[in-house]
Amino acid sequence: MLYLYHNDMSVCAQKVRMVLAHKELDWEGSNLNLRAAEQFSPDFLRISPKGLVPVLVHDDEVILESNAIVQYLDEVFPDSPLLSLDAVERAQTRGWLIRLDAGLHEQLAVISFCVAFRHQLLQRHTTSESLQGFFSQISDPSRRAVMEDIVTNGLESPRLRLAALAYKKLISDMAAALADSEWLVGGKISLADFAMLPYIERLEQLQLSGWWEAYPQLNQWLAQLRASQAYTVGVRDWSNPSYIQLMNESGSVAWPHMKALPG
Repeated sequence: MLYLYHNDMSVCAQKVRMVLAHKELDWEGSNLNLRAAEQFSPDFLRISPKGLVPVLVHDDEVILESNAIVQYLDEVFPDSPLLSLDAVERAQTRGWLIRLDAGLHEQLAVISFCVAFRHQLLQRHTTSESLQGFFSQISDPSRRAVMEDIVTNGLESPRLRLAALAYKKLISDMAAALADSEWLVGGKISLADFAMLPYIERLEQLQLSGWWEAYPQLNQWLAQLRASQAYTVGVRDWSNPSYIQLMNESGSVAWPHMKALPG
């Protein structure tokens, strides 16, 4: 049995749900409310010590980290493969995944919180004591320091400029890969496409699509993925309208600042 601990709008969970849908795998799961800190419950921390989603439980095996999960699924359920038989293409696909783990995932969190999600947390935690209580539940000191900065400082966080630079570089690299191909690797859909889609869609929801207005191939790539059953089942069916509204509205207000960031 496949059991997934996830969150409706988590980019990492979206990635895993799309792969499950692409492979037409049945699964059950728990949709954790991250803003209510359900990921820090003692029961979940016993499964995921860092309090991170998604987590896949396959029979009695616990698989952590979304990029490890999607590669595990591709190996254990080889139908509709998403990693090429060609060694070079497999390496290229894994290269895109590594970029997420090497910094892009955290940098998207920086952008998301600085622009939008900090407002939700500040509405929930209206006193400094309550807010510090939320921060104290984050066991990883580096993650806690980042969260304190981006929630407290918002658009004025020094981390925001670095995150914007990283994503503008990613967009340029993706545009180059898509210049002569419908997909990021090898001319066919792969884990690279499913891994990157949630990150680019999140930027769009935050009203940052102006960052790729010179690259129409990114919008074509997005349209192709959104036409897939995997996207419908893995992303659209889990869309949270209130979160999307928050990102749209906050992103519109923040766009002049974001547009002016160098890069």
